[in-house]
Amino acid sequence: MFYAVLALLVTEPFQGSEHSGVIGYFNKRFIREGVFPPDAGKYLNLAFEARQESDYKEFSELTTENVQELLEHAKAFIEEVRKYLKR
Repeated sequence: MFYAVLALLVTEPFQGSEHSGVIGYFNKRFIREGVFPPDAGKYLNLAFEARQESDYKEFSELTTENVQELLEHAKAFIEEVRKYLKR
């Protein structure tokens, strides 16, 4: 999902490389302005939080159900970005 957002930002006047800045810009530009539905931002944020926890917390556990849900939303997210970029 993060790399899909980076692909979107190629078309934007955005300079930055930190995950939080990229996600923040996406939410401001694409979610708040109604380009993508609010759920897109919600699941991008949830996926980022899961990644942060798994990378930086001493103990982190994602259930199969959590991962499957995020994966389904990630697929839909990437497809929405793909459609947007084809326009």
